[in-house]
Amino acid sequence: MKKSSALRCFVAAFFLLTAGVALAQNATLQAGATALAPAGGQVTLTASVSYDGQPSALGWAIGLPADWTLVSVAGANVPEVSPEAGSTGALEFAYTAAPAAKAEFSFVVRYPAGSSAAKAVPTVLVRANGKLATLTPAPVEFGR
Repeated sequence: MKKSSALRCFVAAFFLLTAGVALAQNATLQAGATALAPAGGQVTLTASVSYDGQPSALGWAIGLPADWTLVSVAGANVPEVSPEAGSTGALEFAYTAAPAAKAEFSFVVRYPAGSSAAKAVPTVLVRANGKLATLTPAPVEFGR
């Protein structure tokens, strides 16, 4: 089984088997810069979600262009499940123990030379009170 398929199975099973005590209120994905350099480069994205209490499970899926690659993940509360450096396409992150009130982390992605326009499309899954909520923060648009 491919690593990304295994991660999806883990995240799906985790959300199905857990129950929580809070619902998400606000989720955002922000970029340090949205201008793409003709020669290629890197951009830092920050994923943030705030909520009342502490959900039992929390996950992010961020769709990126297929030729963009993950460089690194950092922050005060990095998800316990993260893709490996070099991963491409949809990046999936999951907290097995979500922090109280707010979860935030940053990640760096590399884009290739010649990229002229792209989007980072986020989805957040929050498991709380026996229910699964899906949040769809605004996509981040990149261009020259």
